[in-house]
Amino acid sequence: MSAAPSTTASAALPRWRVFPPIALGVIMATLDASIVSIATPTLQQQFGVALTTVEWVILGYSIPLTGLLLTAGRLADLRGRRGIYATGLGVFTIASLLCGLAPTIGMLIAARMLQGVGAALVSANGSALLVSAFPLEERGKALGAFGAMVGVGLAIGAPLGGVIVHHFSWRWIFLMNLPLGVIAWFLLRARVPADVPNPNAPALDARAAALWCGALVSLMFALSRGPVLGWSQPLVLGAFGAGAALLLAFSAAESRAKAPMLPLPLVLGPLGAAVLLTMLAQGMTVALGFHLPLYLMRVRGLDAQAAGVWSMALPVAALFFAPTAGRLADKVGARVLTTLGMAMTAAGFFALAGLGVQADRWRMLLGLAAVGAGQGLFTVPNASALLSLVPREQLGIASGLQNTTRYLGLSAGAAFMGAMLASRYAAHAGRALESATGAVDRAAFATATHDAYLVLAGVAIACTILALTQHRPGPVARA
Repeated sequence: MSAAPSTTASAALPRWRVFPPIALGVIMATLDASIVSIATPTLQQQFGVALTTVEWVILGYSIPLTGLLLTAGRLADLRGRRGIYATGLGVFTIASLLCGLAPTIGMLIAARMLQGVGAALVSANGSALLVSAFPLEERGKALGAFGAMVGVGLAIGAPLGGVIVHHFSWRWIFLMNLPLGVIAWFLLRARVPADVPNPNAPALDARAAALWCGALVSLMFALSRGPVLGWSQPLVLGAFGAGAALLLAFSAAESRAKAPMLPLPLVLGPLGAAVLLTMLAQGMTVALGFHLPLYLMRVRGLDAQAAGVWSMALPVAALFFAPTAGRLADKVGARVLTTLGMAMTAAGFFALAGLGVQADRWRMLLGLAAVGAGQGLFTVPNASALLSLVPREQLGIASGLQNTTRYLGLSAGAAFMGAMLASRYAAHAGRALESATGAVDRAAFATATHDAYLVLAGVAIACTILALTQHRPGPVARA
């Protein structure tokens, strides 16, 4: 009778041995998605180029990362997750070296694109690689720890980048990845068992992969350039049209494929609600993170350092609640936690909508904490539910799709908030936000903030209803 607990206890350590290399990989990928933004003014001055050119240091990373996530997950299902993950770590580390040594802005952007390829191979397979090492009853705990590492990367990105740029050089933002990448690669080889190749696995459909990547690249370009160039500009409209056409071609190709890269019945069926909620949740979080420093600096008059400290409130709250949500998901199921998380997010946005020119600091702190805690409660159970709805051999596809929608939400959230702020500010101030020199109309900016946060609260309420009404796996039955 006592043998079972002993076996379980002895098996726990080998399972958790796989966590450090996966955690290091996701922290590196998350950091490099956010840490570079703090260095854009320095890069503009260093290379003597326009801000719109420097923005491609960020886009050059995020576009291939988003476009290749699903392909990377599919490759991992076919060829082995550890091998694809290790390749991603190697590519990411080498590209980080090239970024740190780049003599021109063009070479830096090219190296960032290569870095995005490596990040896609890592990000698409991290959660699937972790889940495959744990039994179903411990999956939420493992994903909770994984979500905490994502929170660590988000929480320390801005302040760490500021310290590095101020005291050292922007090049160390990339060069610090070298020891982390080497350590993660060797730990991966030592602690994560190799996958057994499947000799009967069908080959990857290169045509479908190209259509998918092209569609996402076009849509990402349109979403990122729309707020800058204008949504009605031919280039933006053409990118949206090309993305839609490529998506239709991809869907047609997948419907005829014997071994589709993305089984459409999964997306239109059990995974549909989970991936939609993933995208909307990420979009709301990024919209808040994009806007908050602007509000604090342009309305409240805070400096960049103080604004950065306030901006940490959301990821820190999410980081605190994510592990708890993972443990509870194993006991109560995903439905309760995802619904509660989205309801808390809505309450937080309603509180933040009340911020004016003279913001109540307690209202702001409680609003940010509510949104962060809500997202912490939502993210891990939603990820666990998504990965629980597919068979083991399709974990890579599900993980890649989850990360793809997350990064699509990142671009969509920033684009939405930029467009919303610009339009509502113009309506209240009678002039375009871009034309304001010096101090902006603080009252108009605060009112535009109120309007945008009310819309985000409405989105969170819709997500609450969707999370409540959609089928989610219940608590794991224990023997």
